[in-house]
Amino acid sequence: MRLIIVRHGESEWNKIGRYQGQEDAPLSELGRQQAEALARRLQREKLDAIYVSPLQRASNTARAIAEFHADVPFHTEPALLEIHHGDWQGLYSPDVKAQYAAELREWQLYPTRSQMPNGESFSNILKRVVDFKERLQNDHLNQTVLLSTHDVVVKILVADALGINMDRINRLWITNASISVIEYGNDLPYLVSLSEACHLGKLATVRENQTAL
Repeated sequence: MRLIIVRHGESEWNKIGRYQGQEDAPLSELGRQQAEALARRLQREKLDAIYVSPLQRASNTARAIAEFHADVPFHTEPALLEIHHGDWQGLYSPDVKAQYAAELREWQLYPTRSQMPNGESFSNILKRVVDFKERLQNDHLNQTVLLSTHDVVVKILVADALGINMDRINRLWITNASISVIEYGNDLPYLVSLSEACHLGKLATVRENQTAL
C-alpha cells in the first residue's frame, strides 16, 4: 500500500494561534489557496481511495483534491480526527503558555505521558490511528490511498513507519497542505517523503507563525 498523507490547509485558528483540537475551524483564505495548489499537485496521481477527517479544514482540503478524482471513493473517517485538546481548545497560544506552562512543556517533550486537561490521552489517539492504518493495509493491498488529516495524526504515522520513539514526534514539522508518503510492503515500511511542500511556493506556512501545536 502506498499512503499519501496530507495535512489540511491553514485554518482560521492556525492563523491566529488558537488551539483547535477537535473544534471545527474553517480554512483561511490562504488555506483555500493551499488546498487548490495541493489539488493541482496531486491531479495526476492514481488514487484508489480517499479518507478524510470529519473536521471541515481537512474535509474541504480533500474535496479540492477530489475535484480531480471524481470516481475515487471518498470516505469520512473519525480515526483521522486531531487529538482532542480538552481545556486548551479555543484558547490562544499565550494563554495556554500562561495557564498550563508545565502541561504544555510535557506535551512538547514527552507527549506519550501527557494528557491535556479534560482532553484525549496520547495512548488513545495512538491506538485509533495505528488500528486504522492496519485496517487500511488489509483493505487496500497494493493500492494508493490518500488521507487528509491533522498534524498529530501525520506525525504518529511517520513515527510508526520509522520505528522512532513517539516522544520525538513534536520534533517533526508538518507544513499545512504538505504531502508525506509512506510505502508499506511485505518488508519494512519506507518513508518516501516528509512534509513536501514545493507545490506551495510562497503559499507555504512559516513554522514560526504557528504556535498552537
